[in-house]
Amino acid sequence: MRRSQKAGKTKFKIQNSKLKMTKKNERTKETEELKQRIEDLENKYKRALADYQNLEKRAKEERSAWIKTANKELILQLLPVLDTLILADQHVPNEGLQLSIQQFISALKTEGVEKVETIGKQFDPITMECIETLSGEEGKVLEEVRFGYKLYDLVLRPAQVKVGKGE
Repeated sequence: MRRSQKAGKTKFKIQNSKLKMTKKNERTKETEELKQRIEDLENKYKRALADYQNLEKRAKEERSAWIKTANKELILQLLPVLDTLILADQHVPNEGLQLSIQQFISALKTEGVEKVETIGKQFDPITMECIETLSGEEGKVLEEVRFGYKLYDLVLRPAQVKVGKGE
């Protein structure tokens, strides 16, 4: 073979090799771009899934909160009736009336209503309303005039109390 033919073949091999390298580089670049795109799509999917799960959780919490407070107005109308029954029992004790009061209170508890505890406790302006101060330990509730009630953590009606003024 002649030198010029060898040089031509060598030149061809080099060019062919460069072409193969260029194609390989293009494929590698394309592969990297595809990998990046897949990673971006996976991240978008994860964010969308997290957003959806947060939405579901928020909707469930809102539904639960709505259910908890749906009966609020009805309960507020029933509390004076309970007060009247308790007052009647204090003036004229009656076993049947006491049983009715207990059933009434039990039904309210089932719905999440609980009485605000006051006697002997520190005055709490969130759950109590001070209607009078008396001589006694400062800030302590000495007497309860009207019961207070909470529906879960929501104060339905503050308790009316008499508080010690520290004399």
